This record gives sequence, C-alpha cells and structure tokens, in this order.
Amino acid sequence: MKSLDKMLADRVIKTINECFGDDVTKLRKVNEYEADFEEKKARLETRLDHANSSVSHEIQDLLNSGDKLEKRVSDLTAQQDSLLIIARETAEHCRRFSTENRELLTDISCVRGVTQYTLWLRLVEQVSLDLSVSLETRDKDQIINAYKKMQDVRTALQESKCENLKKYVDETVEHWHKIVTQTYTTSLQSSLDLFNWPFIESLENSKKSIADLIRIGSDDIRALRDSIELLLLVQHPAEQGEKFFLNLPMRVLMKPLRKRFKFHFLGTKSTNNPSKPEWFVTQLSTWAMSHRQFLTEYVQPAYDRVGSPIFAIREFAQGLVCLAVDKLCVDIPIVVEDDILFAHTIDEAIGLARDMSNIMQYSSSQPSVLQPLTTQGIFSRWLNMERKFAFEKVDNLFMEQGTSVWESEVGDSLTPRAAETFLALLLSVTERYKFLSDSHHRLEFLKLQLDLIEDFRVRLVQLARTEKKSPLSSNLCPILNTLEHLILVLGNWAETPFFLNLQFQKSNVKPGSGEDLEQRENTKPNPDSGMENTVFEDSIEELEYLRENLINEVVESIYYTITARSLKYRTETKWFSMSDSGKTISPKICEMLQSLAFGLDAARRRINPAAFQLVWRNLADRLHSFIIQEIILSNKFCIEGAEQLDFDMKTGVFPIFGEFSKFPQSYFPQLVDALKLLKSCAGPLVLAYQGLLDTCETGAINILADLGIQHLTRDRACLIISTRIDLEL
Repeated sequence: MKSLDKMLADRVIKTINECFGDDVTKLRKVNEYEADFEEKKARLETRLDHANSSVSHEIQDLLNSGDKLEKRVSDLTAQQDSLLIIARETAEHCRRFSTENRELLTDISCVRGVTQYTLWLRLVEQVSLDLSVSLETRDKDQIINAYKKMQDVRTALQESKCENLKKYVDETVEHWHKIVTQTYTTSLQSSLDLFNWPFIESLENSKKSIADLIRIGSDDIRALRDSIELLLLVQHPAEQGEKFFLNLPMRVLMKPLRKRFKFHFLGTKSTNNPSKPEWFVTQLSTWAMSHRQFLTEYVQPAYDRVGSPIFAIREFAQGLVCLAVDKLCVDIPIVVEDDILFAHTIDEAIGLARDMSNIMQYSSSQPSVLQPLTTQGIFSRWLNMERKFAFEKVDNLFMEQGTSVWESEVGDSLTPRAAETFLALLLSVTERYKFLSDSHHRLEFLKLQLDLIEDFRVRLVQLARTEKKSPLSSNLCPILNTLEHLILVLGNWAETPFFLNLQFQKSNVKPGSGEDLEQRENTKPNPDSGMENTVFEDSIEELEYLRENLINEVVESIYYTITARSLKYRTETKWFSMSDSGKTISPKICEMLQSLAFGLDAARRRINPAAFQLVWRNLADRLHSFIIQEIILSNKFCIEGAEQLDFDMKTGVFPIFGEFSKFPQSYFPQLVDALKLLKSCAGPLVLAYQGLLDTCETGAINILADLGIQHLTRDRACLIISTRIDLEL
C-alpha cells in the first residue's frame, strides 16, 4: 500500500514539474490548473453517480419479478389444496351414494343386461326369419348375407360370459348351416343330373356328352353355378385345415365317383387286384381327362366369383389323388415284399402323379399320390430298390463295352451311347422322385443320383487306364467325349429351377420338415442363403479333373510323336551357317509338321468340339515351349538361319493351328517375340543386349518395347539374343 502511495506521489510531482518547470513566472498558472482539475473531478463524480443509479434500477426490477413469482407459486399451492379437498369430498360422496343405492344400481344393471340379452335374441330371430324367407324365394344373395350376419353374431359373442346365449346362437347357426347345405346340395345334385354327371363312359363318348351341354339353357347353368358359389361361401372354415380337404361342392361332385371307385377297386369285384395297379390308375387318369373341360367351363367361374385360391381342376384332381391314396394304402402292404409287384405299383403311382400334373395342373403343394410310399419302412424299401435297379443298369452298361456302347447313336454325333444311356438313367430317377412333396425324401433320391455319378466316374477311371497306350485309336477318346457330355448336361440341369430348389432345400431346410415346395419353387434363392454351389458342383469338379487327365493323355500322345520326329530338324539343321534366306520350307521339318497335322486331325475326328478345343490349345502351349527351349535356346543362329526358322513357323506350324483359330500366332506369343529378336539387325541388338544387362527391370521393359517385344522377360530375351552367332557380346 505504501509503495502505491509513493508511486502516485511521484506521478504528481512529475506532472507538476512538467507543467511549471524552472520558470517562476509560470506559477500564475496554478489557478488555471486547479480549475481544470476541479472540472475533471466533477465529471468523474457525475459519471459515477449515473452508473450507481443504473445498477440500482436493474436490481430493483429483479427483486420485483421475484416477488411476483413467489406470489404466483403461493396462489397455485392454495388452489391445489382447495382442489384436493373438493376431490376427497366428491369421492366420499360417491362412496356413500354407492353404498346407500347399491340395491337400486344392481336392479338397473340387471335391467340393462336383460335388455341386451333380449336384443341379441331378437337379432338372431330376425336373421333366422330372413334366412327362412330367402330360402323360400331362393334368393342366393339374401341367403348369403343373412347367413353371414348369423356368423357375425356368433363371432361377436365369442368373449361373452352368457354361455346359454352362446350355445343358443351356435345351435342356431348349425341349424341353418345344415338346412342351407342340404337345400343347395340337393339343388347342385339336380343340376348335375341335367349335365349327366359324372362322365363315366369312354373318353370318346364323354367328349360327345360335353358337346351336348351346349343345348342346356343358361338358367340351368346359372343354377349350377349359384349352388356351387353358395356352398363355397357357407362351408365351415375349420375344415379347410385338413390335409385332404375338399370344398363342399367338390365333395358333391366327387361323391358318385368315390362310390364307383370303392365299388370296383376297394370292394369284392375282380377289378380289386393288387397285382394290377394299372387298372385303377387308368381309370383315374380317364376320369381326369373326361371331366377337365366341364370343370373349366362350368365350375371354375363359380370358384372365381368367390375368390377361391385353388383351381377347380386341381381340387378335382386332389379328390382323385385321395382315392388313389386310399387304394395304395391297402395294396402296398400286400405287394411290398414282392420286388416285381412293388416296383410295378411304384411305376403306376408315379405315372398317375405325372398324369395329374400334366392333365390337371396338379401342384406339388397339394397332397401327393406318392404319400403311401413315403411312410416309415416303405420309403427305405423303395429307395433301396431304386438303388439296386440303377446300379444294375450301370453294371449292364459296362458289360457291353465290347459292343457298340462307345459308338454314337446318331451319325454325326460324337457322344457315345454310354453317355446317353447313363444320362437317361439319371433322368429317369429324377422323373421318379420329382413328384415327392417332402424335401427330405427328394434329397435322399438326389444322394442316389450323386452316388450313381461317382460310381460311373470311377468306372471310367478304371477303364481309361487300360486305354492309355494308344489314346487316338482306343476308347479313350469316346470316354473323353462321355465326360464332356456329362459335364455339359449336368451343368445345365443344375441351373434348372428343380435342382436349384433342391440345393436351396439342402442348404436351408431341415430334413423331414415338409416345407411347402411350391412356394420355394416360386421364390428366387437368396444369394446369402449358402448357395455358392449347385447340387452337382462336386460331381462336375471330379469329372472335370478326369477330363483334364484324359486331355493330357491325348496331348501327350500327339506331342510325343511330334518331338520324336523333330530330331533332325532340331539337331541337324545348321542354323548358324545358312547363306540364303528362307524362301521355301525346310525339308527337315516336314515329318514334324506331318505328325502335328495328322495328330490334330485324328483328334478332331474322334473328340467332340468342346473337348477338342482344350486339346489343340494345350498342344499349342506344349509345342510353344518346346520350340523355344529345344530349337531356339539349344542352337546358334545367323540372321539367315533366323529367317528360315521364322519362315518355317509362319508357313508350317501356324497354318496348321489356323484351322482352329483366326489368329494362331496369339497362342505362340513368346515364339513370335523370339523370332523378332533373332531377325533384328546386329547393331540395335547388341545395344539392346548391353542395355538389358545394365538397366533395371523397368528400363528393360522399355528397351524390349522399343524392339516390339512384349511377352519375353529380360533374362529370356538375353538368352535368345545370345544365340545369334554373329554378335560380339
């Protein structure tokens, strides 16, 4: 504090000295200086008073706002207390009123319940009256509306505790349901009689009877459709969950056929013969054919009007399938121990499933006629029998290899009969299980097919080992053609919806889950569902591996002949001392070219085009390396010798491969570059050689590019340049 006072005193002394100095005469300015000081002091005090006044006003305003807020909170609290007192008083009043008037309130509630009960009864009675009147007048729309109201009443009372009322309504609904269905079932049967239903004559007679339906009047057709439509609308929804459910009108349509079927095939008639399943199968297929047109033209319109999700012909087919299932359930235990009869029964059941699909558009989501064959024990017996017969057919096929099994059935085709026969066997297996509805059963048959393919491949491997001595004249080429055809066909099959669906099921469906296959067939498989491969992917890979080995055998055979007959051309040609440029092909290469041409021609005649493409390309690759290694790098060249080699390649080797490609040179890229180097002038070639030795990899690429070389490495280029005998390197 003392130091601060001293600093202020020093500043005052300094200011006075600056103002007055040493001149005594300036002391007269003291009064002026004092007056100026007093004026500044007054201004400062004024400013300070004004600031203090502003702050006090703001503080006062804040204090006033706080007082108002406090008063408002106090008022709200008082209002809350008042409301709580009123609420307690009101609650107490209500309690006393309920206690004092309990008997009266009970009477009012009872009266209200009786009133509502009476209203429900009157509603049911009114709807019943409407139904009665509608049935007398045969007004279909009014019957449907009244019956729907009755159903709505039943639904509305589902949560009611009035059990007697609910029971009364249920009984009333069932009463009218019985009356309506009986009335219109009789009406439908009468209409069907006019149409001479069912058509149980021969197929030709049934076509004539359907043609006669044109004479039936429109009123009769309308009555038929009205009966079908009404019966569809009034049937119990609960029944639709049954596996072999048929709509009420379809049950009426099926009734005479069911009666006839049971009489002939499930009774004491001679036609009930388990050893003759073709009898009942033929009958069911005939009924499907003879009733299809009638169902489409006269029944389906009624199904469409009520929005039925199933086609009439499919439902009719389901009724026929139900009859077949009943028959098979009786017959299969009788014939299961007899291989021949059991197999015959299976064949006929599969044939019926095929007919239902082709004739009546039967869906895989509907009950299958093959269901009795998929029960425990029976399915295993069936699958084992299929396996036994299939492998026996493969055995028989390979036992015929001394005959024409490796020859083509079609004149210009190179596909052997062995391939066609085996694929026909696989296709027949597919046809036998594609009508199964359960994914587990389908996948069991798929496994059988994969086992057959593997067995067939192993047999081809064993057979090919005995044919390797002369690949172009033995059965090795037909075996190769067989593999190529199998790979192609299996690849195409694997992309069909049926096998894609099987792969989807194999990846995502648990065995025995009985998924709805039709829904899955109409759904595109999700790429994230584990379907990286197809069902035949592994089998195709194994076949491709064997095909590659056999192609290598063919290529090796031709290559060995070529190299054996190229000895003189490689070792006796004086590439380093030729005096003339090549204008004619070298005689010593003719044997080599002849072997190449004859070998490729023989392969082309005996191997199908797809496999032959691989043969000549592999051979070109082998020959490419051979010429560079055994001719160029193993000899020394003058420029004339290089030109002769270039002429031999361009007029001898390349044209032979030109039969199979427009640009055969593209399969000999390093050879073409090597010939460019060998024919280059000495000066640029020496400079390029020194540059390749001294530069980095990038620099070497640029040097070779300047010479037009794109496919040779620096080391290989240096080796080729060093074969020029006229260069001083």
